[in-house]
Amino acid sequence: MSSMQNRRQFLGIAAASLLPIGLDAQASGPQPDGELARHALTEPLEGFDAVLVERNFPPGSGRAHRHPGVVLGYVVEGQLRFAINDEPEQVVSAGGTFFEPIGAVHTTNGSASPDAPVRVLVFMVVPKGSPVVSPA
Repeated sequence: MSSMQNRRQFLGIAAASLLPIGLDAQASGPQPDGELARHALTEPLEGFDAVLVERNFPPGSGRAHRHPGVVLGYVVEGQLRFAINDEPEQVVSAGGTFFEPIGAVHTTNGSASPDAPVRVLVFMVVPKGSPVVSPA
């Protein structure tokens, strides 16, 4: 699948899952952790939220952490250093995507450039009301 197809697929899934968001969810604005939107899902995924998060990582690496659900990410600008479960590091460039299964430990993250940040959009499906990130 090409980079353009990946981008369209990711944005389509993210947009479709967030269409029914009410004014209350939008009025709260971005949360400190970069949460842009959260929507409670219905059957067959009742008990879960679809969450859209924007993150900006400075040069260097962040701390190891995990997410309580699946993660599908899209690199908007820059290059992301990425690895889960102590696997070899990958560099994901703008227009690329990455995936983290439930329970994976995100062991490497941050900008791959020593002097430029990286910006990512992350779509998650997490247990209803849960935080989007926790320590490893």
